[in-house]
Amino acid sequence: MRDWIRKRLDGYEGRHEKRDEEFAAIWNGAVDAMSDRRTLWRFLGILATANSVIWLSVIIFPRNVSNAWSKVTDVNDKFGALVVAIIFGIGLWLTYSILRLRIPDVEDQTLDAEIFGSVTYHARANKRFFVWLFSTVGGVVNVLGIVIVELALSGN
Repeated sequence: MRDWIRKRLDGYEGRHEKRDEEFAAIWNGAVDAMSDRRTLWRFLGILATANSVIWLSVIIFPRNVSNAWSKVTDVNDKFGALVVAIIFGIGLWLTYSILRLRIPDVEDQTLDAEIFGSVTYHARANKRFFVWLFSTVGGVVNVLGIVIVELALSGN
């Protein structure tokens, strides 16, 4: 019995590790694609357009957005969480793209073979941490801003 349980647990852990590795590969591919300036400008244009469309729809049609939100969350709360996650993701990636324009070498993880190579690697790691921190804050501010504007304009 114990062997049967261990075999099932190992299979379960293996599936989750494989799925996590696939997700990490997709995530790293998107981040690596932003090292090319042309691709970075495309990302920036697409994300800015999507964010502008969301903001304009909230500003121009606040009651319709409020009604749509209530219908979506009445059907299933997971749909509402998905909408919030999409808006958060757009704000996060838009902020990250803007910061990547200003700091193009933020994801460069090469460890130089010089005496103070680890010091420069540590400085880059700190820079990368703050870029992702500010990107996350950008996503949160985007969601909160949209919610506050929608509530103020719809009168709810």
